[in-house]
Amino acid sequence: MPLERGQHDLGGLPGGPIDLEEHELLPWHKMISAVFTVMRLKGELTIDELRRCIEDVPPDIYDGGYYERWTIALTDLMVEKRLITRDEVDSKMAELRAAREAAE
Repeated sequence: MPLERGQHDLGGLPGGPIDLEEHELLPWHKMISAVFTVMRLKGELTIDELRRCIEDVPPDIYDGGYYERWTIALTDLMVEKRLITRDEVDSKMAELRAAREAAE
């Protein structure tokens, strides 16, 4: 039985153009990198664990962007390790959405 190709597995497929332009890092991009670095240095996660979670991100989110998939993967890994709960994440997201809507 052949293995199913994952969203991340592009080996052997024709490649498209590569965007070589510099991209400005937004503050939340830097925060995601910092969260990963601190968690790795504290021994809370490994790059292999994060990679597994990145590869498990649903295709529609995976294709959305680098930091989007890292955010989902880090969140899922922190929930998996019981560092935070899904309820805490959902509650904070609802709070942030409400604040954004109120500002509009």
